[in-house]
Amino acid sequence: MISNDLLGLAPDWQQQAHQCLLQGNYIKAALLYEQAIVAEPSVKSHYWHLGLMLLLQEQEAEAQTTWLLGMTEGEPEEIDFWTEELIQILDSEAERRRWEVGDYAVAWAIRQHIREINPHNVNNLLHLIGLSTLQRAYTGEELKDLGVLELLKSESGIAVDSELLLQVLNNVLTQAPFDPSSYDLTEACILYVKESRDLMEVLIPFIYKIAYSAKQYQLAIRFTELGLRLEPLHPELLRSLSAFYQDNSEFTKGIESAKFCYSVMESLADKIYANMLIMRSLMSAGGYWEEFCSALEFQRSLLASLLEEQSNCLDSSATIRLFAAVFFFPYFQDKAKENALIRIQLAQLCQLNIEIYT
Repeated sequence: MISNDLLGLAPDWQQQAHQCLLQGNYIKAALLYEQAIVAEPSVKSHYWHLGLMLLLQEQEAEAQTTWLLGMTEGEPEEIDFWTEELIQILDSEAERRRWEVGDYAVAWAIRQHIREINPHNVNNLLHLIGLSTLQRAYTGEELKDLGVLELLKSESGIAVDSELLLQVLNNVLTQAPFDPSSYDLTEACILYVKESRDLMEVLIPFIYKIAYSAKQYQLAIRFTELGLRLEPLHPELLRSLSAFYQDNSEFTKGIESAKFCYSVMESLADKIYANMLIMRSLMSAGGYWEEFCSALEFQRSLLASLLEEQSNCLDSSATIRLFAAVFFFPYFQDKAKENALIRIQLAQLCQLNIEIYT
């Protein structure tokens, strides 16, 4: 074997090549890897790095030829190993471009080549979707065109990076909230999330946004029902579902879901808010006067129990919801003093809890 010294390669040539990469001097880095191939033709990683340097110079055909040259005369098992090694090198540079440099276009181009090498690498495809959203180029067609949904819904036991999947989902929902493929991606995520709360952190804010900012109640209902597949008794989703049904004029479903919500609530504060949802659903539907009056009186009894209990361990969300508990009182009963007293006592209880957890 010809020594590195005879070929002009310094002992720290690899460090020099890496510095050239960081400095954008791809021509010098490529020269170093070319010399390394002459000195050590059996070290395949030199081919992979040389091809990367050529790719970064937009010499795509030359890069692919270099990679193929490194694969020649290999046995199938060797080629599989080398291919994975090449992908790891390309993936590492794509990640550096994404996070350290912020060059999304180059990262996207590198990942396109990874896709050509392995079109079924689902995590690489997810990275491509994510980079499209970061470049504001995402249209909603990419999920289908890249075959991501098909891969995610397959039963092939693919290894999906769940954290990456949720990051991509969040970006997709932000940029294409109404595209049908966004719902399909959310549905596919259910199979891969490690902790349901991780998906809820993405899903619940999105549901509120499309319901109350975009007034897309039917779509909000679909996504809420999707979340309930993962957690059938999720209290926030149950409360939201009843309200969305009511706002979408699906009054019967609004009443049914509000009653179910009440039935599964455990704390007194949560029961009070759920009963308020029942009152809201009955009022929205119309024709339920007697049942509404019964629910109103029941609300008074629940509030009396809560005020008597004087709990000082209410969480912040439950405390905020309590402010809506007496909303209907002044509209349906002329009991100004009694209603004012309940509001004052309830406000004092809420203030007590706010002071404790702030």
